[in-house]
Amino acid sequence: MPAQASTPPDSGATPSRRLFWLAGGLLLLTLAAVLSNLLFGAANLSPQRVWLALNRAGDGVAQDILWNLRLPRLLTGALVGLHFAIAGSLLQAVMRNPLADAGILGINSGASLAAVLAFAAAERLGGDGNPYFSGALDLHWLPLVASGGGITAAAVVYRLSWSWGVTPVRLVLCGIAVTSILNALVIGVLAGWAQVNTETVLVWLAGSLFGRDWEHLLTLLPWTLAALALLPLLLAGGNLLQLGDEVAASLGLRVELWRFGLLLIAVLFAASAVGVVGPVGFVGLIVAHIARMTAGPDLRRQLLLSPLYGILLVTASDLLGRLLLMPAEIPIGVVTSLLGVPFFIYLLARKR
Repeated sequence: MPAQASTPPDSGATPSRRLFWLAGGLLLLTLAAVLSNLLFGAANLSPQRVWLALNRAGDGVAQDILWNLRLPRLLTGALVGLHFAIAGSLLQAVMRNPLADAGILGINSGASLAAVLAFAAAERLGGDGNPYFSGALDLHWLPLVASGGGITAAAVVYRLSWSWGVTPVRLVLCGIAVTSILNALVIGVLAGWAQVNTETVLVWLAGSLFGRDWEHLLTLLPWTLAALALLPLLLAGGNLLQLGDEVAASLGLRVELWRFGLLLIAVLFAASAVGVVGPVGFVGLIVAHIARMTAGPDLRRQLLLSPLYGILLVTASDLLGRLLLMPAEIPIGVVTSLLGVPFFIYLLARKR
């Protein structure tokens, strides 16, 4: 009888090698998207002009386009992609639901309502003009205002879904109900607001990187660093929560405390991004699902890939939105929604 084939001695390293090569491939694709964003637009630049402009050399037009328009917009979009991607991965892990997204818990809607109310208040108190760009509403306060709205909405959803504990199904259903109410309130505030500002805020509500500069990037960056600093403290609990509440509790995990902590980090990531660029839909849904498919159930592995997926999705979507109807722009939130809705329907079909 032939001897039974033995398992290759290096099989245990295969997942790590696969993750390494996958991350490397994603990094190359992301770099290609980054370079394309610098090269192409209403005014195309050659690679040589981009290189010279990056080194503060060459013609002044290329330097102005690169340093004042494309580079800050690109970096802000990259941070936004990272924020929504990590938020999506955390929410899907906490709720054990592949359809979970920042919009499900009302985070995006709560952040949007808080920001729109801030716009309206700034207009009433600060006089004429666009409060977002004129300085009547300080830009640095906007992520804080949006995060407050997102946290409040998530807290309401969490409280409504509480019944001697929180189940993922109740959390999702209450989130959908609260999101619908908050979206209606946003429309109501806009309907009663001066028409001169409505168009600008509607573009912001669609999720847009238009006009984002270094100030927007520096406003979002501290939120990125703070949330990333807190994240490693909660990853072990996030992995146990994916096993189910009963199993996690039997292993000594304080389920509700850890779930609340992970939800809070997800809210900080998503709502602060909403405060700077508006609600960009479906990024977390798409990215978190693909990261789980490619990295496996380990949340730590997923969070190695999901930021790269998020940056790639947002930068590629922004480039597509700028080029399709050039010189007009399609807001990035519209592009990600056009990609996300078919993906969402596909996931629904698979769950039946």
